[in-house]
Formats: sequence, C-alpha cells, structure tokens
Amino acid sequence: MLVLSVASSLLNWPIWPAAALSWFATLRLGRQLPRTSRRQALLLGGAGVGFWVVALFQDTPHSLLSALVINQTLLMMFAGISFLSLATPSDTSVSSSRRQQGSLLGTLFGVHLFGAVINMSALFLFGDRMQRRGQLDRQQMIVLGRAFPAAAAWSPFFVAMGVALTYAPGLDFLSLLPWGLAAAFLLLGLVAMDAYRVGGDFIGFPLQVNALVLPCTLAVSVVLIHHWWPGLSIPLIISIISPLFAILLMPGNDRLSRLRDQCNEGLPRLAPQFALFLAAGVLSSGLAAILASWPGGPDLPFSRFDEWHAWLLLGLIVALAFVGIHPLVGVTTLAPLLSPLSPDPTLLGMMFLMGWALGTGSSPLSGSNLALSVRYGVKAKDIMRWNLPYALIGWLLCGVVFAAHNWLT
Repeated sequence: MLVLSVASSLLNWPIWPAAALSWFATLRLGRQLPRTSRRQALLLGGAGVGFWVVALFQDTPHSLLSALVINQTLLMMFAGISFLSLATPSDTSVSSSRRQQGSLLGTLFGVHLFGAVINMSALFLFGDRMQRRGQLDRQQMIVLGRAFPAAAAWSPFFVAMGVALTYAPGLDFLSLLPWGLAAAFLLLGLVAMDAYRVGGDFIGFPLQVNALVLPCTLAVSVVLIHHWWPGLSIPLIISIISPLFAILLMPGNDRLSRLRDQCNEGLPRLAPQFALFLAAGVLSSGLAAILASWPGGPDLPFSRFDEWHAWLLLGLIVALAFVGIHPLVGVTTLAPLLSPLSPDPTLLGMMFLMGWALGTGSSPLSGSNLALSVRYGVKAKDIMRWNLPYALIGWLLCGVVFAAHNWLT
C-alpha cells in the first residue's frame, strides 16, 4: 500500500488501487482490533453509510468512490511515519544517567522535539526511564502527557498535519508553521508552569544533543524539500523520506532485528488507526455528499468564518475530546459544514491542529494518555482532574494566537 500510494502520487496514477489495499489490510487485521476501536469504527462507518444512502437517493453529485479514497494520503503518511520508530535511540545514545533531578525543562523539550518525529515511541522512550517502580508521579505525567501532543500544533510528522492539509483545501504548510509553533510554545509554557507549581524533585530524562539529530534533520529536510519542490505535498514528502532516514540513522547493532519487527509487528499495529481513519473518511465523505445534494445547504448560525468562530469551535473540539470523541471526528464533521463559507485555509488549519494538540493532550481518553495510564499506573480520573484547568487555560491561550493572526494578517 505504501509503495503504491507513493508511486501513484508521484506519477499521477489513480489512487484507488492503493486505497483498496488499505481496506484489505484493515479487514484482514480486523480480528486483532481492540473492542473499543472496532466499536468506534463501526459507529462512524455506519453513520457514514447512512449519509451516503440518503445522498444517493437525492442524486448527490459526489462519487461514491470518494468514501474509499478520501483519507488515503493520510494512511500513506501513517505507514511512512511508523518506520521512524526504527531510529529510536538505544540506551547508549541517550544520557548515561537514567534519572536526573532538576531536568524538567530538558525533559519537556526533549519529549516534545523527539515526539514531534517518532510520535508515541517517544512517550515510552522517556517514560520507561523516568518511572519509579513502574509508576509516574503527577509532575512526570503532566510533562509527558501534555508536552508530546503539543507537537501536533506544528509538526509535519504528526498525522494531525496530514488531516489539516486534507480537510483545509489550499492550506500551505509554511504559512501555517509559525502559528503552530506559537501555539505549541504557549502550551509548553503552561505545562512548565503547572509542573513547577506541583513542586517536589522532578525525576526527568533529557536527551543528549546527538539524540536530536533525527528530528532536527527530518524537520529541516521537509521544509527545504517543500520549498524547492512545492508541487510535492507534505504527506508525500514525509512518506518518502521517513523510511529512508529511519533506515540510515537507526542503530547498526540491531538493524536486522528492528527491520524484522517493523515488518512483522510494527505495520500490523497500525490497524486501529487505519480502521479509525477509513471509517472517518466514510463519515466525512457521506456528510459532504448529503450536503452537496441539499438545496441551499444547511443554515449555519453564522455566515462567515473568522477568528472568533475558530476559537469557539476549537473549544467544542476539545470538549468533545474529553468525552472520548477523537479530534479527527470533530475535524471531519466540521470541514464539510464550514466548506460553503470558503474559510481561510490557514485559520481553519490552525483550528484543526490546535484542537488536536489540546484535545489529545488534556483528554484522559486520548490514545497517548490512555497508553501512559495503562503502562505506568496513573488513574484516568486523576488525569481528568489534573488536566481540566490545562484544557481551559490552553483554550484561552490559543485564543491569543487567533487574535494575533487576525491582527497581523
């Protein structure tokens, strides 16, 4: 699927053969899906099928094929990024001291920058070295659980960026980047203040400078390639360079075992994410199809989309994340509803990415926080209690970024 997707994008071939492989792979691994993932995918996909039935009866101009291919570039990106776990540093490439006091900021920026590239693997890389007797304390949970998802506001290696580029047509990555970095900086400042307020000796694990070669090299490469070849989309660039850089930069002493594990275990572990994105694509395309067959479109409570509307809808995405509705669902639902208003792509992308960063960072039901909760013995109710103020203040800080965008553009 990955190879065919990249080839189709480069050579302008039809994308549906690659999409068919995505569906076949997900169905083949369906029995391995956790019960929650299976239920969520069936609910989203079922609702999308219902939308499509109504839309087809109303002679929608949209093609049913869009339900199968709409998120294919995201799945290509997902598969490509998964190879970056191959380049996770071994114990010899990180700090020799497994536990260091007074390293809160080093740990915060380390997990943020490294997580911006290798995603969830960074959480376990840091958490396994910071835990004491298999557990993380409140300070550690605040830093890891929030600093890592904050990278979704700007990192091209988060699938959130691919979602924003897909559902905000005309969005330019370089135009969005400074606003995403500003949002991430404010959120990280809030995380640091909250962690210092808790007090006590912080047991952290800051990476050495040489361990940041991979994320920095990849980030610079994406920006330069996109600048030199603007015709190549960000998801395509990432899908090509991620496997190449990962293989080149992964530790040489266990290269074969890591490649074997990636093929046999790493790629199949993507099944829950594939199921969610395929089902969300059916939902979003079905909603867009039914709206296209709706004379005059729906009557929204506003006739234009500006910074105030983006800020209020951001709050809605974050609130829904707290009750277990993934930001992806909010994005794929809002995008077709807002499309008739011809929103500013940068503003729309900012809202999507901030919602992803803040929603997944604060919700106890997000994938990253659930993983930390289960692996390191942190109660979900404690995560909710600690993160509610963060979600509210973070939402207000994101409003500052929206205001700055309105003032400077």
